[in-house]
Amino acid sequence: MGDKVKILAFGDVNGNFDKLFNTVERLNERAGPFSACLCSGRFFHPDGSGNDELLPYLQGRLKVAVPTYFIVGGEDANPVDGLPADGGDLCKNLTFLGRAGCRRLPNGLKVAYLSGAYDSRRFDESGVFHRGGSSFKPFYLREDVQRVVDAARTGEEEELAGVDVLMTAEWGEKFDTLLPEDQPAPLAARAVNTLSPAVTTLASSVPARYHLAGTEGVHLQLPPYRNGLHATRFYGLGAVDGNLGQKFVVALAVTPTVQLALAAARDGVEEGADATPCPYMSKPRPKPSAPTPEVVGPVARDDVDDEWSRGDHKDLEGGEWRCGECGNVNRAHQRDKCNMKRCGAPREGLELWRLESMHGFNARGAKRTADGDIMSGFQAPKTYTMMTREEAEAEAARAAEAAREEAAREEAANKKQKKGDAEKTSLYASQKPMSQKAKYRKGTRNPQAWR
Repeated sequence: MGDKVKILAFGDVNGNFDKLFNTVERLNERAGPFSACLCSGRFFHPDGSGNDELLPYLQGRLKVAVPTYFIVGGEDANPVDGLPADGGDLCKNLTFLGRAGCRRLPNGLKVAYLSGAYDSRRFDESGVFHRGGSSFKPFYLREDVQRVVDAARTGEEEELAGVDVLMTAEWGEKFDTLLPEDQPAPLAARAVNTLSPAVTTLASSVPARYHLAGTEGVHLQLPPYRNGLHATRFYGLGAVDGNLGQKFVVALAVTPTVQLALAAARDGVEEGADATPCPYMSKPRPKPSAPTPEVVGPVARDDVDDEWSRGDHKDLEGGEWRCGECGNVNRAHQRDKCNMKRCGAPREGLELWRLESMHGFNARGAKRTADGDIMSGFQAPKTYTMMTREEAEAEAARAAEAAREEAAREEAANKKQKKGDAEKTSLYASQKPMSQKAKYRKGTRNPQAWR
């Protein structure tokens, strides 16, 4: 079936270049030779400092033993500033793949990659505003994700076999949809959700043999799951010199996916038949519910159907939640407040928010700021009080008097306007007749020219 290509895959390097290159050199001597080293996640130090360990390699005093290809995550500043968007070499055997795209490595493997981190505020913006100049922006856009999908599916070879490796800095949402119930969720204790919905789209759209991701500092290997052409193997890798016990490197012997696809077509084998469904496109497994006690009498139907009624927020399958204020269904990553512009209800503390922001009346439909607060121009519905008969008659008399005064003012204004119109004279009638000499001086002898 062809020779296998041996590669090394690392998670976040975080500026620990000495440990990275020493580990690569040691593994290459013991189990090599390896044709490439792939680094997914944050390659440089997160705050842009601590990259001094890279200087000896950039200056040529130390050498990189194995050709190393890397992407970057959300680092604030890094030495890739000034390189083209499609990547470039920092030094010999050290190559930045680029922002987003697909590339064939010298060892024959085809790699799809996406650098940067997910930013919900800028994800839907245009690259015209962020791709100018030589400064590398630490976030990607929707058009970058689409560029990777198109590059991984365009071409006769890609339509047949897809790509060999997909590299992303982040993990995708819903990666743990099909994990067994007895296996603890690896990121359940995280206070902040760092999963990316864009990587979910990318991982479910790109048919790759392997998907490598970093950022989370946790090692996880999912069972092979089906994609559009064959099966994908996901590896979440820990950080170099990170938590003890977290694996940050794996050695892979990869057969180029083109050879596997040709062999499967020749032998009539359906690839990925024994793989699990794609977790990014599956519904969570139903959890066993406790037996409900027998109820005598009418059954409460508060949660029987999915019809929305104003009340508390409701959690839905897949991590989504329905807003109890406006009924909008929000995605799982929208944890702060409702995404509906005219609502903006917070995820937590809904009742207190109603008391503070709505001032005792239902303000649905009122104009709100970007933070969800009611704009000052909105007025509450007018309230009315009961009046006695005498008060009502007096109020009616005042209204009639005001109407008569208004009618008198309008009549006076109309009379004044008519009088002014009558006093106006025609422009031509007010002109003094011109003599023949004056007409000659004006340049014409036509008697009607000045009428």
